[in-house]
Amino acid sequence: MKKLLSLAVASALAGGMATAHAATLDTTTATPDDGILQNFIGIDWHNNGAAWVQGFDLTSASAVGATDTFTFTYQAFAGVINTTSPTPNLYVAPPGSATGSYELTTYAVLTETATCLNVGCTSISITTNGGTWDVFFDITPDANQAAGTGFLDGATILSGTIDGGLSTFLATGAIGTPGVLGTGGALLVGTVTNTDNAYVNPDLLGTTVQASLQFPGQSAPTYTRPALFDGVGTGTDTPVNFVLQTDASQNFSVPEPATLALIGVGLLGFGFAGRRRA
Repeated sequence: MKKLLSLAVASALAGGMATAHAATLDTTTATPDDGILQNFIGIDWHNNGAAWVQGFDLTSASAVGATDTFTFTYQAFAGVINTTSPTPNLYVAPPGSATGSYELTTYAVLTETATCLNVGCTSISITTNGGTWDVFFDITPDANQAAGTGFLDGATILSGTIDGGLSTFLATGAIGTPGVLGTGGALLVGTVTNTDNAYVNPDLLGTTVQASLQFPGQSAPTYTRPALFDGVGTGTDTPVNFVLQTDASQNFSVPEPATLALIGVGLLGFGFAGRRRA
């Protein structure tokens, strides 16, 4: 299974879903230039992504109903763009091919609250309180899985939030074992807050992000635990702070051009209304 992170755009009018279309990702400015404008409907993040859990205080001795709030930080590099076929000139960091002139990386920070569901806490429900995510485009690819470096030094081409409410998170496993949260996944809902139109078009600002999460990632004997997350050392795994292997992909939908025009008209109308009330 893949950890599926899909970006679906909700219609801004009449509450309906927009028709799916491809956005475009401009990779033609990479050095050397690969001459390809990608059909940007998806990113398959490499299955050797990693999540760093910090402040997880539930143990096997926790009472049923006990809760704990912790941080779940995720970083990964792209394996392919759009499909599971190799993408020309996309750099796939080791254990990938480590060749290509540009790379895509992602970084997300979530705040979660876990609840013990049974005696021994082998079943846990985890609610997402909120979070942020970013996607980076780098023409000097340098992501290093083992070191945990090179994930945040590209241009930020997409950013957004992850909200609570509809977001859910589930995990089962030997709670209290250092470095182990068992297996789990999540359905996350949020909003795109920034699109760099030098790279991605049309603008996805304000569209809805739907994310599903899976850990551990697919079987990968060459997986290496990262030493750093955003320059901070991960240290040794403990029951409270530990690193997990994770997997992800992203799929994008954008509104019809006519819908985008109607959204613009609607925003213009809101502007006039506000000025008249002033």
